[in-house]
Amino acid sequence: MKKLKVSFYLKGDKKNQNGETAIYGKIYLGNQYSTFATSKYIKQERWSKTNSLRNAIRVENEINLKSYLKALNDSIEKQYNELLKTSTDTIEITPLYLKNYCFNQTPEHKITLLEVVQYHNDYFRKQVKKGDRAIGSLEKYERMGDVVNDYLNSKLKKKDIEFDKINRTFVYGLDEFLRFDRKHGNKFGLGNNTTVKYIRNISAMVNHAKKMGLVTDNPFSIYDKTLNEVQTTFLTLEELRRIENKDFSNRRLDVARDIFLFSCYTSYSPIDVMNLRQGNYTLDEDCDSWLKTKRQKTKVKTNVLVIPPLKRIIDKYKNDPECIEENRLIPNRSNSNMNAYLKEIADLCNIDKNLTWYVGRHTFATTVALANDLPMEVISQIMGHKRITQTQHYAKLMDSSVKKHMKNLVPHFN
Repeated sequence: MKKLKVSFYLKGDKKNQNGETAIYGKIYLGNQYSTFATSKYIKQERWSKTNSLRNAIRVENEINLKSYLKALNDSIEKQYNELLKTSTDTIEITPLYLKNYCFNQTPEHKITLLEVVQYHNDYFRKQVKKGDRAIGSLEKYERMGDVVNDYLNSKLKKKDIEFDKINRTFVYGLDEFLRFDRKHGNKFGLGNNTTVKYIRNISAMVNHAKKMGLVTDNPFSIYDKTLNEVQTTFLTLEELRRIENKDFSNRRLDVARDIFLFSCYTSYSPIDVMNLRQGNYTLDEDCDSWLKTKRQKTKVKTNVLVIPPLKRIIDKYKNDPECIEENRLIPNRSNSNMNAYLKEIADLCNIDKNLTWYVGRHTFATTVALANDLPMEVISQIMGHKRITQTQHYAKLMDSSVKKHMKNLVPHFN
């Protein structure tokens, strides 16, 4: 607690029509202070002669003035003590804040980090409701809010922090917290890529606040940690066929398998598969079937020719009550349920890989497309990539494709 001191002085350049000088006050907290006007005046010589009204005084108006200043001093002390009892960790009681509080002047509100998070997520929620953004992305940002709360409470012992107090120490403290202290299941500490993605998420949220004029800069822009390249999981053709030809005894796994295969033959992400309706299935002038849509994430137009495995799945669910009721091409399943079912499918098909819905998208890029010589530009368009460099990542995975093309060199160098 900083020690409070209130003092009064004359402001020489402020005089009234009677030639009296204005009395001003200073509120000190530690070595900081803020000035305020008392709205009272006194002759400069009387202020000096009475030792700033500290001496015994017999003049009535000066007695009243001395009482007024004492009452003002006592009131500031009382309200300071009240503030100390009721303020939270997010409020820093400065001389300016105390002055505004005492004289009923509303201090300028300083936006906090959690307010930035809330503002972003409220806006994002509206986008999801309108269909412009995916619910999965919203859940990602909501988890980021939980992470920030956890960091503030457990490491900094704060309920929130004023945004302009965020500095390099805070940013890299959050990085350290995520890497070593953040609980994940029964373990503590997250991997490098998860940590980097979390901080990139909060940085994106701050950039939104900056764009909206809530903040002037992004303190997270100094963060320089990068993602480690990871080996993408995809199915070989033999594994894909194994899943395709497997007979499942219950609808739960049968539907999950078909939805997964749909991604393998279209490259569609989970949200794009679930967004498909009957209207996305069309015929061209040659009577070839197409799936025509825009990617939820990138808004890139992606048209996919319906090849026989896709046609079989679409025909299978043409008269399915679940699909008819919701006007869907295939049944709807949540991402979390799908991934749980796919683990069962992998076990039943003797596939020793961590099978997730996104493995289907990677399988399209590698086993279905690249291995069958689809040009990189075509694959990039089908996958909804904005930059071909995103697609080129998959080319590095295909040793069989490299071997196939390198074999063409053999006759020239015998």
